[in-house]
Amino acid sequence: MATSSSSTLHVVRGTRALRRWLEQAVDLRGLDLEGFRHWLGQQLSRWELDPAFAQRVRIRDLRQAHPELLALERTLRHVTAADEASPQAERLFQLEQELSRADKAIAGLGAALERTTDARKLSGSRQKLAAFQARRRELLSEQSLLIHASPARRELLRVRAELEQLRSRLGLERAEAELAGLSRDQGLRSGRAGQSFEQQVLPLTWRFIVPDLLGRGDAARLRVLRGVGLGAARTEIDQLIIRQPRHPGQPVEVLGMVEVKRNLNDLAHGFRHRQENLAWFKGEAGHYDPSLYRTRYFRSGHFDREAVHEEDGERFVFSRDSFRHFRREPGSGAFLRRLYFITRGGTLSGVSTVALARIRHRVATDGRWRQRGEASLGELLRWCQSLAEPLEAPDVLRLYGSLPARARQVLVLEPRSPRPGSQEESQVLT
Repeated sequence: MATSSSSTLHVVRGTRALRRWLEQAVDLRGLDLEGFRHWLGQQLSRWELDPAFAQRVRIRDLRQAHPELLALERTLRHVTAADEASPQAERLFQLEQELSRADKAIAGLGAALERTTDARKLSGSRQKLAAFQARRRELLSEQSLLIHASPARRELLRVRAELEQLRSRLGLERAEAELAGLSRDQGLRSGRAGQSFEQQVLPLTWRFIVPDLLGRGDAARLRVLRGVGLGAARTEIDQLIIRQPRHPGQPVEVLGMVEVKRNLNDLAHGFRHRQENLAWFKGEAGHYDPSLYRTRYFRSGHFDREAVHEEDGERFVFSRDSFRHFRREPGSGAFLRRLYFITRGGTLSGVSTVALARIRHRVATDGRWRQRGEASLGELLRWCQSLAEPLEAPDVLRLYGSLPARARQVLVLEPRSPRPGSQEESQVLT
């Protein structure tokens, strides 16, 4: 198939492909200090290209350049503790909450008055507004008297005002506002990218996974459902491959489950979650916490009644028997057969993207970063390793790679052709 390199992705799977990703892994869990130093340097070269990371570093350096700011923040923590221990603290806290509610009511009634033309409603809203305004004045009066009687609160207010002035003068407020905007935009882009990836890989399920499951069987009653939650908590499945029943209204037959992860390092999170979900779908009560699955529909927290998924105007009924094809593997005890993954190629790190984000944030905000020595670097390494779960992405790939038939169930997208002479199973997606 002739395609440009910018629009071509290769799908690889099989034991050789999984082995190659494992060989290229830089697993944080097993790094020594020198290996960690090298890994951290590589990460920094990438992180520094991220505008949000760079802005956090600027804020960190700005704070470190002004010890008077750090001293004032320490003072604020002390006076806050003294205020919380004062006799007036509890009532002042209650007053702040009541004033907040009054302000919201006044704002809401003011907006309603601007929209309302009915004379009777106008009169009632004005009376309510006047009552809340009077109540607000009473609360402010009581608050003022309590503050006057509380030296601790007056000192807290003084230090807060001084800190706000200093932050404004240093440009810290503006810098943090810029960071908030960058982080918000980054989150929106990440969300859109995730949705786009899920949409992009949907044809892969039909092209690669459905033939594995169906063989030469009849595909007329086959459907690939997306975002299946069934009215329970923790159960939104990316894709379920199902066969519709011959008689309408009967439960469907689930042939396969597909977990889509844009980042290779998140396979383990998806794997752990789907193991628990499958135990719930099959009624293996000892393998999940019912309280986490309890909803208005599943009041017991168990999958003890039929549930319906609606998609494209069709209704699909599910029962425990729908998941009868999923069985635990001898030896590992995990659900592997019929549980598929679609992901993108990348460097395995031994921790999830959430953990990597925490590491990136700590590096960008740690005021001791420039003075970091061997002992501090070792402390950081131990902290990073503590973020790893007992089962991470390399472990999942080893689990699937140990059986050739299971290794085909992990589909990895990469923007290049396999190496010449490679026996990896590879096809082109455009």
